[in-house]
Amino acid sequence: MTSTTTAPLTSWPLARTDRRAAALAAVDSIRDELAIGAIESESGRRLSDRSIAALRQSRVLGIMTPDDLGGNVVDAVTAFEVIEKIGHIDPATAWTATILLEGAGELATVVSEDTARRIFAGGIALKAASLKPGSAQRVDGGYVVSGRWDFVSGLYHADYVTATFLIADEAGKPVRRAALLPRGEIEILDDWQVLGMRGTGSSSFQADHVFVADDMIYDPMGEGCRTDTPLSRLGMVPFVLQMHPGMVLGAARRALDEIVGAAPKIRRGGRINLHQPPALTELTWFQRELGELDARVRAARSLCIDTLHQVNDVIDAGDRVQLPLLDQMQTAASLAAKTSVEVVTRAFRHAGAAAILDDSLLSKLLRDLNTISAHGVMGEAGFESHAEFILGLQTDENRRMV
Repeated sequence: MTSTTTAPLTSWPLARTDRRAAALAAVDSIRDELAIGAIESESGRRLSDRSIAALRQSRVLGIMTPDDLGGNVVDAVTAFEVIEKIGHIDPATAWTATILLEGAGELATVVSEDTARRIFAGGIALKAASLKPGSAQRVDGGYVVSGRWDFVSGLYHADYVTATFLIADEAGKPVRRAALLPRGEIEILDDWQVLGMRGTGSSSFQADHVFVADDMIYDPMGEGCRTDTPLSRLGMVPFVLQMHPGMVLGAARRALDEIVGAAPKIRRGGRINLHQPPALTELTWFQRELGELDARVRAARSLCIDTLHQVNDVIDAGDRVQLPLLDQMQTAASLAAKTSVEVVTRAFRHAGAAAILDDSLLSKLLRDLNTISAHGVMGEAGFESHAEFILGLQTDENRRMV
């Protein structure tokens, strides 16, 4: 495979349509590098150095970071399309890129202006995170943080990590806080031995009595210090939900592309029958199912795109996402994941014996998408939440995060 990496744009156009074109072209320019890197990531159980270099060089990792800090912020629909394109190449790469670029956007939002300029002085600062609480002790000027945090996607390439912990508020109720730790102050535990999404490197890390100053402590569900970033305008959960559906739908489209390409050569029973069986493309039941699977991917994608256009309207008006739209975003994410798993599963089964090999793309997609669907944000629990909303049982106060 020949790399088609081109020199990155030093700055992207300001007009939304032009910036969208630049963002999508940036992904296209590194497609071959990411495809090679995906193989390396799978075997190395972490995002490959090749892939992270391509993502950085192309400026894709800056799409949630404000322009004044060296980023190139895009709108919600474009962010979805960028991750969808990467998901078509490799869902593990898309997942890791999403976590790291979201982390950069969060980092730019939650710290003070002076701290942000210091952190981003050398380029886009990437961040990984875990919401599993550790422990922290209040001391003069900050907290001393200890604990072990797991499922930290992108950990090996993050400049900072978020270590969350619980403290009591003035009423004595537990509240979540987060400490920003430089990666050099933690120990990475090589424990990412999993069925799918191996290339995300979602290992654990531990910290042992690390001091974190107050200016690096924040409320992960709060509004932060800046009010003009995507995170500050969306809130944490919508910020995450805008991109994750793209990676699974991109992977589902890749699975369909694979089975369409292979179908003319697949003949059920061709190894043992005396007479040559018809190719899959000649079988009406396969044609019918292929048509349905394609329509289901398109329908799930349409719900996502329609929802994100509404998100853009809210952000453009200077408002915040309210419960009805948040529910629609979660529902769209759950539908995208469930649809994608079912599409990949059907494509895998139609591919026959070749699909069960370790190096089969459909085998990898089957493992990866079933692993993604186990994540809270992408799971079927989103349909339960949607039902609660439909039935009038849900409010801003009792809504679960995932």
